Amino acid sequence: MPEVSVVIPTIGRPALVVRAVASVLAQTLAALEVIVVIDGPDPATKAALAGIADLRLRVFENVTPLHVGGTRNRGVAHATAPWIAFLDDDDEWLPTKLERQRALATDETTIVMTLSRVATPRGDYVWPRAIYDNRQPLDEYLFDRRAWFKGHGFIQTSSLMLPRSLFDRLRFSDQRQHEDWELLIRAVKQYGYRIVTVPEPLVVHYAEHDRPSLSQRYPWQRSLAWLDALDALVTRRAYSGFCLTILAPQPARYGQYGALVPLLARALRHGAPTVRQLMMFVAVWLVPMRARQLIRRLALRRDGKRSG
Repeated sequence: MPEVSVVIPTIGRPALVVRAVASVLAQTLAALEVIVVIDGPDPATKAALAGIADLRLRVFENVTPLHVGGTRNRGVAHATAPWIAFLDDDDEWLPTKLERQRALATDETTIVMTLSRVATPRGDYVWPRAIYDNRQPLDEYLFDRRAWFKGHGFIQTSSLMLPRSLFDRLRFSDQRQHEDWELLIRAVKQYGYRIVTVPEPLVVHYAEHDRPSLSQRYPWQRSLAWLDALDALVTRRAYSGFCLTILAPQPARYGQYGALVPLLARALRHGAPTVRQLMMFVAVWLVPMRARQLIRRLALRRDGKRSG
């Protein structure tokens, strides 16, 4: 009987998903099963996975696409273990990831995450820089930036291990946007789950690589509608933080200046903007993205030298 079921959604990336599966099968915790769900007909991926000779691997194929949330839900429906871990098909795990998480999984109200090594074309970072301590609202931890650069508060789906019983209450949303954030916020704020963290970077999360993904870049208007639908689950400070620091960089990156006034107006009307949030919002629109990235790299390099 497996202790952990690992769910991997995929489509159109046979080499990457084979790498992801290999990192699961190499775990020091061997009592596991791997459930790969291919989100639509994909002969190349199916053939690549057929070459893996390990009975712990099961592969399913959606007849029609269910997108990332629905595909994860289908994987959970086939799971047989009391704990569920998720892995994106372009990420990979270090060998002790599940063993270290399982040691902290003490009861069915606990969600266990790890730190991530975020690998980008411009350098690697260990995120989150601040571990969630269950004392501040989770939405504020995620959306209210307490530092000038990304990664202060960060939860990545590939780092999560959750009790199977949680999915008797919740599923990933079928709204095709921000599914992981919504599931976690509802689990913690509606149902009283707590999050504990293995303080080691046991996930390699590949970010800022230009390749297709089941995840999408959402139009900022859809993201605002998603935020409004969460209603009382989001504090005013988290609301303004989402508008000004999480959402604003996307339209700013593509020169969609029509988003500037609506985002600021919504943050002021429904949120409680901090000075830091407002300064970040201004910087996003006035400082070119390449300049911000350079400043971030220099600052993180300086911090790394200090800590060393």
